Amino acid sequence: MSNIRVYFPNLNSIRFVAALAVIIHHIELTKYWFGQPNIYTTSFVGGVFGQLGIILFFVLSGFLITYLLLAEQQATDNISIKNFYIRRILRIWPLYYFIVILGLFILPHIKAMAVPGYTEEIHNHFLAKTLMFLSFIPDVAYAVYKHVPYAEQAWSVGVEEQFYVIWPLLIALVVRQKKTLSMLIGVIGFYTAIKIASIILNNRYEHNIAINDFYQFWQNFSIDCMAIGGIGAYLLFYKKDNVLKVLYNKYLQIALYLIVFVITIKGFAIPYFTYQLYSLIFVVLILNLASNPKSVLNLEYKPLNYLGKISYGLYMYHNIVLATCLKFLLYEGITLNSVWGNVLYYAVAITITMAIASLSYEYFEKWFITAKVKYSKIVSGDNAITEVRESKTA
Repeated sequence: MSNIRVYFPNLNSIRFVAALAVIIHHIELTKYWFGQPNIYTTSFVGGVFGQLGIILFFVLSGFLITYLLLAEQQATDNISIKNFYIRRILRIWPLYYFIVILGLFILPHIKAMAVPGYTEEIHNHFLAKTLMFLSFIPDVAYAVYKHVPYAEQAWSVGVEEQFYVIWPLLIALVVRQKKTLSMLIGVIGFYTAIKIASIILNNRYEHNIAINDFYQFWQNFSIDCMAIGGIGAYLLFYKKDNVLKVLYNKYLQIALYLIVFVITIKGFAIPYFTYQLYSLIFVVLILNLASNPKSVLNLEYKPLNYLGKISYGLYMYHNIVLATCLKFLLYEGITLNSVWGNVLYYAVAITITMAIASLSYEYFEKWFITAKVKYSKIVSGDNAITEVRESKTA
């Protein structure tokens, strides 16, 4: 039986938008770290902007992974958990471990790459940090030990990987009993109950380090956002047309894009539950972009599509590039006190990040992406398009 192909338009472009939001957030953070004029502490950029990108990634992962698992179950009457794990390992591990090795073992020893206030702390609890990063719980390291320069962005990859461990098991457990929706709602409820308990305890025992660390970890472990994305996949896969008709409404789409715009500009947040607010908005927009032929927005353009393909590299390499570019500009006497200096920094840093991510994708990551196909009954994304092209030329 030939592989079943699943391709959703616009999803690559959404990945790029999410990655770009994080990069902009971290540009201002890098300026702040190195004592340069910035808007990190005085605007939405240092508030919710980067969170928008991370949560968009999480919701998108929940949507796509849930849909593909449901499709595999329908097509083969089985979910191969072993093959699922192999596919995730091939896509995530090579670049992840490359960046972690750089961040923990190489860059801290290069004086020019030192980050004031953080590089000198990297060897404190170094064994614990290393074990956490190597065992794919960098989000725990992030909650307990805070920033590890140049590898800190790995915390969200750790959250994704933990989701990948849990999710096929849950889907396989409930899908035959037709309890997928109940499971998704249950995950959201369970997560929310623990979160509320952690908020209460953290507020009551604000000086208890262990409680504070757990609260920070649970806040970042956004499996509820992924489950919200999974509900979107459930509605689409099982063709819940009555609900989809409401979500596909043109005026609802326009209203949600306006809300996202206002949230972004104003830095609006709901105490403790901002991520959930974003997720509910994002899942509706993802559904429209991926499956509504009358979507009010179309992002399916070749350059955006390609930038989405390399978004994992954009996300993993960008912190190294941002610091290097800033230090080079300062060495050349170009300050960030002017609009020109900031425009130059943004342009150079983002362009170089794109170039490195592209090289990484073409000459490093793509080999592993291609290798995933033999472990896939359901082929998605770039591999789905590649298979179509190969079948036409065979």
